Amino acid sequence: MQYNPPAGGNTITNSNRAPLARGWRQHQHPNGDIYFHNDSLCLTTSDNVRDAATLHYILDARADHIACLADDPHAHRLPRDIELVVSEVTRHTAVIRMYSRSAHTAYRYADRTGLRVAPPEEFWTHIAEFPSHHRALPPGAEAAFVAAVQRAQTAVNAGAQYCFSERTIGQIVERYRELVLLREQGRDVVAPLAWLVGVVMPLEPVGREAGGVNIDHILHADWR
Repeated sequence: MQYNPPAGGNTITNSNRAPLARGWRQHQHPNGDIYFHNDSLCLTTSDNVRDAATLHYILDARADHIACLADDPHAHRLPRDIELVVSEVTRHTAVIRMYSRSAHTAYRYADRTGLRVAPPEEFWTHIAEFPSHHRALPPGAEAAFVAAVQRAQTAVNAGAQYCFSERTIGQIVERYRELVLLREQGRDVVAPLAWLVGVVMPLEPVGREAGGVNIDHILHADWR
């Protein structure tokens, strides 16, 4: 579930000058991709909300999803800060994902299975995919990242195998230190730091499917 930028980049560009509907803001991922967020609706999408039909489908999908959730017996357990991501919308279908930054958790809903907690990777993939519309990382995310990297360094030095090599873990540490230094100099590094944290986490011993992930595009991105 690690997030890697599409080979061709996002098809939405700044050349699309159609006005945004009220409440929507355009955001740019550090890799150049464009996405949109509506804070009052707690709604994010990579689909082009500047297109009236697409926006209509997105809002309909959100309304239908919320109506379905209302009938689920576990819906009352969802954290208050649930954020919906709606993508790949058509007249009849959409992909909808749910996340809580406070709980560090992603959720799934389907008519057949009801509301379920998703694997941890889905939450961190969300943080990597949409890092630019919040002013800070999720609570405790940076501390969890630092602790996980430190554990991985110790374990790898003792012979354990992780989804990233010893060399790559060292590069992750160096990139993190660079971002911390930039932050101390007054630079806003929330988006690139969230991207880094989201791609690396959850950093665990080999066992989850992430072994072949190439993160050179993150480690060597031009953030300066």
